[in-house]
Amino acid sequence: MKHPVFLPGLLAGLTALNGIATAAPADQVDNLRDAFENGSVSGTLRAYHNIKAPEQGDTLNTFAVGASLHAETAPWACISAGGTFYASNGLGLQNDDPAKRNANLPENADVLGEAWLQYANRDNRLRFGRQQLDTPFANPSDGFLIPVTFEALAFTNTSVEDLTLTGYFLRRIKSRPDDDFQRVSQFALDRFGIAADSDQGAWIAGARYQPGRTAWQGWAFSMPDLFNLYYAQADRPIGELLGFAPTLAAQLLYAEDNGDNLLDDVNARGAGVKLSAARGPFTLALAWNHFLEDRDSYGGGALPAPFNYSSGPLFTNSMTQTLENSAPGDAYKVTLQRRFGSQWSTQISYAQYQRLGAVDTDETDLDITYAFAGNLKGLSFRLRIGVIGGEQADARFTEIRPQMQYVF
Repeated sequence: MKHPVFLPGLLAGLTALNGIATAAPADQVDNLRDAFENGSVSGTLRAYHNIKAPEQGDTLNTFAVGASLHAETAPWACISAGGTFYASNGLGLQNDDPAKRNANLPENADVLGEAWLQYANRDNRLRFGRQQLDTPFANPSDGFLIPVTFEALAFTNTSVEDLTLTGYFLRRIKSRPDDDFQRVSQFALDRFGIAADSDQGAWIAGARYQPGRTAWQGWAFSMPDLFNLYYAQADRPIGELLGFAPTLAAQLLYAEDNGDNLLDDVNARGAGVKLSAARGPFTLALAWNHFLEDRDSYGGGALPAPFNYSSGPLFTNSMTQTLENSAPGDAYKVTLQRRFGSQWSTQISYAQYQRLGAVDTDETDLDITYAFAGNLKGLSFRLRIGVIGGEQADARFTEIRPQMQYVF
């Protein structure tokens, strides 16, 4: 089935819902000077070292420092503005050969990644410009120094209790290593290896609803002439059991072709289940994802997710491995998290990826975070280690990601 126009219509309907003329929120200033004087400034400083040691080939050692600086005005007449500047620099310590360094830690990049104008009243928010998005298939993917941002129109409505409706039109994207923006449709075509030209943009509509203990969410994502993608998830605490506090979550995914069908036939059908149980400082989680095979469709039934880098909603995603943009099949993951007070956090996980028509892999991850306190509050250290195994030697590698960060 092909539905190239349903999302624009849905977004227009969301925008009209309850009108934009709802009462203004209370935290307004009276003039432009007060909007700047009562605004906010925040930022981060990061030092990041990435080591990737494949079983075959050279080890990649990449170091860079980065910074972000965000400024935002207070709302005046319901209108505010904000922007974030990002920078990354290798300090001359990176390998001269681009093939021997991680492209996500640029040697020299700076970009105004966010620059937006916003109208917000009590129940509605309309934001236009460069911004980070919070959706399952378009999000910051902030695993390195500079996140993914978009040039987009974003609308949010919260007029119905416990319900949040969102709609987006995406025009351009800035990927993690880039210092400029490009058309989202062309970015997707290039990532999928399709020799074509498109300037269609992308549409997203979503709803989050939590009237009680169960949290529901549903999303529709449309890239004209490529695909439509639908996603639903439910999370529900089960209640205390033998001293544990378990939570059950389930997800469904479906993708179909759209319009001129530049990605060939798309027919991705997937599901996932996750059971987690918390007791004291410990949390144990078991997860499974499955995608049906369709040999006549894109990737044999693979899930297309052009803006994700193991950063989508699948319960079984690991630091580097995922079923996104990969192949149909099954993935299994077990995760154990342990917190030590408010400063230490550790997490270890193991996942297997059994792909149909592609290489099977597994990944063991260790994630340790320490947040300093006292005079060093805002400073943190994070160490991530991933050991990736596979049927083929060229799929096996170890990746180490130490990072220091200061948030102000």
